[in-house]
Amino acid sequence: MISASNSWTICVSSDVELNFLVYVARAYSICDEYFDKHGAWPNRQVSLSDQLHQELETQWHDFWSQSLQQKAEANIQQRAASKSRSMDQVEVAQLNHNHVSPFVLDQPYFEAIQHRGLREALAAQWPSFIQWWNMPAGGQAAMHYWEHITDLIRYVREFEIEAGRPIQSFHLDVELIYNGPCKPIEVTDEYVIMPIRTDYLMKPDWWNERFKERY
Repeated sequence: MISASNSWTICVSSDVELNFLVYVARAYSICDEYFDKHGAWPNRQVSLSDQLHQELETQWHDFWSQSLQQKAEANIQQRAASKSRSMDQVEVAQLNHNHVSPFVLDQPYFEAIQHRGLREALAAQWPSFIQWWNMPAGGQAAMHYWEHITDLIRYVREFEIEAGRPIQSFHLDVELIYNGPCKPIEVTDEYVIMPIRTDYLMKPDWWNERFKERY
């Protein structure tokens, strides 16, 4: 969590579930319009018949959209609850980057997923995903690196200098995704899904434009 003068906070983190959902989508080449086309991730991809491919794409897209909305609502509830906690408790809660969220239930078999095709796809890809995620140079390590590399305090200060005023108070949750989506997904004004790409995370112009539009 990055903050200054108690007027603004930006929490940059990564969620196992969202990265897993993208991993599954890439493994089955579904919803390709969401993702960067350079490189294949994961390395081994699964071929499906046209009918099964379309069914899985629809199921995945619906579940992805529902997960983002539920997570946005959960973030709002967490911030409301944190107002009654001590600062130490809030910091511990917001630094829990290894959490598997409740929106994908009962891994590794995912019995709670309604659609059979999606449930089977999740179960099939979970072992390879979690192995990659926990490798010394795997997904979790990459997420931790990118969580700390962006100089957001400098970007805010540069905006304030250019605007000639302090930035308005705000809170922003940024969740990072490995190798996708193509560009940030602004679920709400306070919740953004962002690929680990320098042209967003490390470009002052992108942040400055967002600050100018909203704060």
